[in-house]
Amino acid sequence: MSNCRFMYANLLESPEAIGLSSTRAGLVGMPAPQARGTAVAYAAGDYTGSLDQLFLLSIDSLAAGPEVGQASFSWRRASSDSWEATGVPTSDSFVDLTEGVRVKWSSGPGQDFFLGDAWSILAVRSFGAASLLDGDRDTQWESLGCAEESITWDLGQALPGSALLLADHNLSPAASATLLADETGDWLAPAFSQDLAVTSPHLVYFPATPLSYRHWRLILRDPANPGGRLSASLLYWGPFFEPSRNFGMRHAWSRNAQRTANQTSAGKLTGDARGIARSLSLSFQGVTAADAAGFAEMFSAVHQTDPGRLVPLFFTPDPTQPGETLYCLPPQSLSTNQLHQGRYGLELSLEEVIRSHV
Repeated sequence: MSNCRFMYANLLESPEAIGLSSTRAGLVGMPAPQARGTAVAYAAGDYTGSLDQLFLLSIDSLAAGPEVGQASFSWRRASSDSWEATGVPTSDSFVDLTEGVRVKWSSGPGQDFFLGDAWSILAVRSFGAASLLDGDRDTQWESLGCAEESITWDLGQALPGSALLLADHNLSPAASATLLADETGDWLAPAFSQDLAVTSPHLVYFPATPLSYRHWRLILRDPANPGGRLSASLLYWGPFFEPSRNFGMRHAWSRNAQRTANQTSAGKLTGDARGIARSLSLSFQGVTAADAAGFAEMFSAVHQTDPGRLVPLFFTPDPTQPGETLYCLPPQSLSTNQLHQGRYGLELSLEEVIRSHV
């Protein structure tokens, strides 16, 4: 059994660093009116934004008349205090706002608009690169096809990486995957190419030695995929922390139901179950001072007090068994005991961060 590995320092920090061969667009909801006029608003489009957005529209002028095609409107995102556009003519044909969102009006039986008539439109983010880096297993990238799709990333400079993880993918047993790397990113003659074993539920790859390139591309081929498109929840490329001594052979796996149980006054039991999380209790004894510092660094990376984020990590108990990799959280406290001659011991429990929609 090889030593365990912890992956918590993703070199991919921004969705802008990731390019996708195709992405399923987001959704645009129907406008919710707060209006006295009789005009009916309609919204449509393939939303390409990386964040959920609420768009606000308001009639700002009736100078040319109160009907569709005469009145004008302003619009903005709810996250902004300033109008992004004003004096936009209303129309019975779709008017483009931004990021694929479009709106139009249909005239009603009475006066179409009054000054200040307003609508809100919810746009749900696309299934794109932001989903691969948000730390949430319930959001995912979704492609438009499955015969051959790719995920490309640019690190800005050559940086060493030792672990690749594509979490919660839907690749079938017949799928194939190839990892490419290059300094120029033109992909005509990549400096590195490696076919990968497709492990499940996460694709996990540990190169024999750290690889240092700027440009990377993961090619996924699954033409017979039952869903007709590919998906994955998280992408990690970066280093791993491997303590010099492994955890004790006598360790404990357990399964914990994520549930809520209630009992009525009549004794009837009700509740809901959101999923079952695996957890692991490990004992590390005789680790070095460098190992103890590594655990402390890992603990700090998970609990980022500035900007106040909780960032789960990937843990592989045995690199020869990548299918056992967990996306998990350590406890709220980490205690290290000094043993003798510069050696330390610590107990570590890890609890899986589950997907709530499966």
